[in-house]
Amino acid sequence: MTIQEILARIQKAAIATAAGGQLTTQQAKEFIDLVVSQNSLLQKIQTVQMTSQSYQLNMIGLASRVMRGATEGTDPGSAQGINITPRTLTYTENILPYDITFSFLEENIEGANAESKINEIFAKAFGNDLLDLAINGDESLDAAITDGDTNGIDDTTGLTQNDHTFLRQNDGWLKLAREDESVNFNTLSSSIASWKTEFKNTLAMLPNKWKTNPGELVFLVSPDVETEYRDELAGRETALGDEYQVKNKRAEYQGIAVEPVSFWPGSGTAHYPGGPVVMLTKYKNLAVGIGRNMRVGRQIQERKRVVEYTITAKTDFNYVAGEMMVLSEK
Repeated sequence: MTIQEILARIQKAAIATAAGGQLTTQQAKEFIDLVVSQNSLLQKIQTVQMTSQSYQLNMIGLASRVMRGATEGTDPGSAQGINITPRTLTYTENILPYDITFSFLEENIEGANAESKINEIFAKAFGNDLLDLAINGDESLDAAITDGDTNGIDDTTGLTQNDHTFLRQNDGWLKLAREDESVNFNTLSSSIASWKTEFKNTLAMLPNKWKTNPGELVFLVSPDVETEYRDELAGRETALGDEYQVKNKRAEYQGIAVEPVSFWPGSGTAHYPGGPVVMLTKYKNLAVGIGRNMRVGRQIQERKRVVEYTITAKTDFNYVAGEMMVLSEK
């Protein structure tokens, strides 16, 4: 297939939109569905397709003891069994610029697969940045780094200029939780000898009313923390320990999943310094909002031999209830 034929197919692709670059409602829905389908965490939390700028989160699927006795003509009162102030998603605009070279198109896209291949590329790039920002976003970061020793790293945050530019777009779950007095906080040991002990201490800080269904809870950790915990479990001289050592068996603590998440702060990892962080909550307590009012701009640069794409989206991140969360860090 020639580059001209590939470009002709791209013109008709779902992500290559009608005049003006505005996605139709159906195109936006399909793209968001594709983003979610490629990310296991986005499938488990609340991923809201927003049709307006604000969306009020609620306790559906989270609260218990909501049922009330019925009395004719009498309002039973609050629809919630737990008195929690509703939190809201209010989206802000983001731009994702992406270049695809003619060579890539010629070598990787075949026949009728051009449209789906392009969509998958965008969905993966968009989903990765979306999850990273949902976890680590921090609007308080300075627009320009302070780099007294000219090593390309901010003297205070330990982040690069690109990190600052990206992360300051919006506040993510960790920033929101750190500033929320209703969140339960736990301090990790200065020298961590056992993740089993750290998870035990973290779980102890969660109010009892949220512990009744451990299958709905999750410890969110970095991949290196999850690996260290599995190695700890594999050290047991049992058949179960052998499974953790030789198989990719997902770890649990007290029936609660230990979920490794890309971009989650680990042991002073690049771009996310400061040591490991553990968050204990329910999957459905976390929310990502994506507005359906999306645009995709496309420009073919013949001299550069690239197709320039610019995705304009509107996103926000929040959680339903701070008291349904424990944040453990040093």
